[in-house]
Parts: sequence; structure tokens; C-alpha cells
Amino acid sequence: KSRWFNNLSFRQAVAHVIDRPTMINNIYKGLGVPQHSAIYLQSPYYFSPENGLPTYDYDPAKAKALLLSGGFQYNSDNRLTDAEGNLVRFTLITNAGNKIREAMGTQVKQDLGAIGIQVDFQPIAFNTLVGKMSDSLDWEAIMLGFSGAGVEPDGGRNIWSPTGRLHMFNQSPNPGQPPLEGWQISEWETELGRLYVQGGQELDDSKRKAIYAKAQILAQQQVPLIFLINPLSLSAVKNRIQGVQYAALGGALWNIQELKLNP
Repeated sequence: KSRWFNNLSFRQAVAHVIDRPTMINNIYKGLGVPQHSAIYLQSPYYFSPENGLPTYDYDPAKAKALLLSGGFQYNSDNRLTDAEGNLVRFTLITNAGNKIREAMGTQVKQDLGAIGIQVDFQPIAFNTLVGKMSDSLDWEAIMLGFSGAGVEPDGGRNIWSPTGRLHMFNQSPNPGQPPLEGWQISEWETELGRLYVQGGQELDDSKRKAIYAKAQILAQQQVPLIFLINPLSLSAVKNRIQGVQYAALGGALWNIQELKLNP
């Protein structure tokens, strides 16, 4: 199965077949936008699609074309198989009890099923998930949120460094564990890790933005992670409070020292 996930056309096809607009409307009640990067759009280091960030809009026909170009094929039952005739079927896990992720996983199962890929979606206990993710490495696909990556890009270095403990898409063995058979680091992984180190060391803000722009473009070209939704928030204050200036990073009360309360 790792051959499927190591196939760039396969990763791009999966990214194209997930219906993010429906996910936003049905699961987030319209309070969300598609997320196209590991860096949140609220961050000053976010590189937007308007400036050239590659995106994967919902396009099942393009997804099928990518799969066929990547060596996959469809059998008489319209099920997707690889070049050796193996049915493309994998397990997607997330933490049980998170209703948003459980709903998203159900939709991902449906979306991929529409192009012949069978996804066995399994919400499991969080401690079990962490054990699979960190110790046994016994998992095939996973849906999680990385809270450390977002506004300050250097918070995501552990994800993009090839030896980082959160380098989920090509995990290295833990200290004291035997080497993983066939484990290799690709050139683009090395480059992503280098860019995050370079960005963390750069003090000139304009140069930092250029470095992280390159990293975001490279990550989207290779799609080792498929980004889904950036949820939006609603805040309300009484009209007696004057001077409120809503901010994406600080909500309604970030400038509390400037607020005034009318009688």
C-alpha cells in the first residue's frame, strides 16, 4: 500500500476528490473556508492561491484522470486497482469522540468511494491512536489537526523536518527502535526541512515570507498532507462596548485596554 501513497498522482487525485465546499456547508454550517497550506491564512506568512499557491479544487474527473495516468485502472465493477490488480482499499483513522472529525471522515469515505477507492473509516480511542502514530507506526491514513503549525511557521518544523517526530508521511524509527526496511528520504522532503530551518533562522521579515512561500508551494506540489478546512469563528459583544476591532488572531477583546463601556 505504501506504493500507492508514494505515487504523486495518487496523492493529487485524493486531494482533488474531497469535496471541501460540501464539508463546509454540511459540517461547519458555512463557517469555514478551504485550507490550502500548513500555514493558516490568518498568518502573515500565508502564501495565497492568488499569488501562486497550488490548490486542489473538487474535481472527480481530474482525480480519475490522474489515477489512470499514475498506473491505476478500473475493473469490471468500477473498483480502482493498482497495476498488479490489487484493489485500492485502506483504513483511515481519527480520534473517537471528535464529532467534527468523525463527520469529515465519513464524507471522505463517501468522496473516495465515488471514484472506486474503498476507505475503511475507524474512529478509535485517542490513546490508541497516539500509540499507533508514535510507537507501532501501525496505520495507513490518519486525520488529525496539528495545533503547533499555523500562525508562526517555525511551530511546524517538527512536521516538515525529515527526522521530526511529527513527520507523519515518512516517519523515521524512534530512538532505540530498529531501522525501518526501505526507509528513504526524498529530495523534496530534504528541501522542505531545509527551508523550515532557514526560515526559522532568518530575521528579515520579507525574506522569511519568501522562504515560507517556497515551502508552501513545494508542499502543495507534493501533497504529502492533504489540507481540508479552516474553521471560522463568531464573536458577539454588547453594543455598550465601544472600540471593538475584531481580529483573526485576537478575537474581540485583544485591545481590551482601549475599549470603553458606555452607560
